[in-house]
Amino acid sequence: MTAQRPAVGDRRVLVPDAPAAGGAAAARTEDGVVFVDGALPGETVEVELTQVKKRFARARVTSVVTPSEHRVPDRLAACGAAGVGGVEFASVDLAYSRRLKAEAARQQLERIGGIEWDLRVSSLPREADGGSGMDWRTRVQLAVGPDGQPGLRAGGSHRVVPVSRIPLAVDELNDLGLHRQTLPGLSRLELVASAGGGAIIAVGQPKEAVLGKLREIAAAQPGAWSVLLRTEGKRNRGRPAPPQVLAGTGRVREEVRGQRFGLDADGFWQVHVDAADVLSAKVLEFAGRPQSALDLYCGAGLFSVFLAKAGAKVTGLEGSQAAIQSARANAEGLPAKFEVGRIETLGMLPPADTVVLDPPRAGAGEDVVNMIGASAAGRVVYVSCDAGTFARDARGLLDCGFELAHLQGWDAFPLTKHTEFTAVFTR
Repeated sequence: MTAQRPAVGDRRVLVPDAPAAGGAAAARTEDGVVFVDGALPGETVEVELTQVKKRFARARVTSVVTPSEHRVPDRLAACGAAGVGGVEFASVDLAYSRRLKAEAARQQLERIGGIEWDLRVSSLPREADGGSGMDWRTRVQLAVGPDGQPGLRAGGSHRVVPVSRIPLAVDELNDLGLHRQTLPGLSRLELVASAGGGAIIAVGQPKEAVLGKLREIAAAQPGAWSVLLRTEGKRNRGRPAPPQVLAGTGRVREEVRGQRFGLDADGFWQVHVDAADVLSAKVLEFAGRPQSALDLYCGAGLFSVFLAKAGAKVTGLEGSQAAIQSARANAEGLPAKFEVGRIETLGMLPPADTVVLDPPRAGAGEDVVNMIGASAAGRVVYVSCDAGTFARDARGLLDCGFELAHLQGWDAFPLTKHTEFTAVFTR
């Protein structure tokens, strides 16, 4: 052991040797593991410790002494966005970033779930066809600084960094030009691009002149665009009040393999431009041809609709009343019914041959996993956006008598630390 314990602010030269969860790289030292943000395995880097715990520490790269062959020029710099958070692999070759994600996920599967799996992470069509990984997000949030300038948060900070281009966003959102406006009174902008239009959701207490500018920008775009205002602090029965529609319908339209879906502008939808298509097709493949299916966390009914079109009698459950209303409209005429409810509090699940679930990043959790285990379902199709919580829930399903039949990773969040997973369990 070293004579003196490491402390925040200490500087060291390290050589990480493995990827880790969260987009970091792990370096083994006499004092324990150091997780280094901004480093790649095999590089020699100078770092500054940012957090010190008993068994591990975290650090950030201050300079790269010997770069990896997989390091590329910082993509954020080209957007005038150097230093912003949420693009952990901005300086990493895109194909290599998928290898790092796969290895980090394999470690979590084994450590948390006791599962050994030769996991692969595949690109979605936009990137498979030569995309850069910088133009896939159809939903973006911009912070707005005290001066009214929109931008993105600096990594690990609340500071708003103005940008010349919104990194990762599809062209339709950059074409709005809102990141170049001055919008006093706002704290945040939520931008949505959809099939044939989109939405601008303003958050804060702006004056009419700012709202008028947003209406003008929306009206100038091709297609149908809405403008909505969410007033900070305004709540309805303990929940944030729904935004006020200032222009347009307040709804967006999505299209997946010829099927149209409508939902509220602030409702959940897959953020990658290709994710809804790929994931719904994979869910349909994994589900087989069940006579009945239960769709947990069904949202606006993406999976339910395609399962019902394939002949299954579908029951969809979701905690959001607005999402359930959209799901009912989207599945009109199909053998599907939808109910609002907190899934973890049900106690018992409705009967079904197959259970499909796409929970939030926190995963399904023990109560839901145990309900699935206690049901008569012989097949579970699990869609997840977090390796750690998926590994935990997968372990629970295995303990309930299921076997993991297939697991696939998808790079549905290119150049970020996140990965999507589709899995099927059978018994």
